[in-house]
Amino acid sequence: MEIEIRELSKVYGGKHRALHDIDLEIESGIFGLLGPNGAGKTTLMRILVTLMEPTSGEITIGGHDLRTDRKQIREMIGYLPQEFKNFPKLKTWEFLDYAAGLAGIRDKKKRTVAVDEMLEQVGLFDVRERRASKLSGGMKRRLGIAQALIGEPGILVVDEPTTGLDPEERVSFRNLLSDMSEGETIIILSTHIVGDISSTCRRLALLNEGELVYSGTPEGLVDMARGHTWKVSAVDSELEKLKAEYPVISTFPAENGWEVHLIAEDIDGFDREELEPGLEHAYVYFMENRVGADGITLDNH
Repeated sequence: MEIEIRELSKVYGGKHRALHDIDLEIESGIFGLLGPNGAGKTTLMRILVTLMEPTSGEITIGGHDLRTDRKQIREMIGYLPQEFKNFPKLKTWEFLDYAAGLAGIRDKKKRTVAVDEMLEQVGLFDVRERRASKLSGGMKRRLGIAQALIGEPGILVVDEPTTGLDPEERVSFRNLLSDMSEGETIIILSTHIVGDISSTCRRLALLNEGELVYSGTPEGLVDMARGHTWKVSAVDSELEKLKAEYPVISTFPAENGWEVHLIAEDIDGFDREELEPGLEHAYVYFMENRVGADGITLDNH
């Protein structure tokens, strides 16, 4: 299974350019789509799941052309939008049963088994008789995950995957996706939260202002930040100065003040040591230092 995107652009109202000449290949496994809010991630996702027409460009999904084979592509895709809505009058199991029917599970007995198994997987079996509208925010998000997964889609597209989930639910969701990614399934996670993909994705793309500014492995992005990530010791009076002058990733209380993790080409006048970067450090470094004034710097690794 493969998704091929060539020279994809989307312009709203003849003026606002949401995407510009995107070239991207997405293969089986978990693929991360990163970028700040407004970068064009949701527009790209909506085009991929056939909810929006591109202005120009070509997309093939599993050999099917997006413009001519929309029905076949829809049957291959499970989608969880950022703003997931359910039918308020349906019970939790009824909503998921309806979603299972739409996903192609026609046999009622098979559908019942599939619904119960999925409710168990996402931790909603005990509230299966509760109306979907009465679920908590985190439960509604889990129901959204369940409806996206119920038909065992070949492609799963999730926009802002951990919105509304507590830390334990986030871990469970990532484990669920890791299990799914062992086969030929393509899983696309679109997010501005680096932690959502840091431990799961094999490859990622980074969008900024509608431009593709990085496509490659997480390791390739991390390599760029080596030698530019620092752990600095600071007292209270120095902390605000550091925050004003450098991109600060995190701060931790220390015995004599603060331990500050930040991004800089170099830093003088402070007790500091070089820090091994993670994906979050690399993302901040790249956005601060490698994306040029025109917003375009494409590095492939």
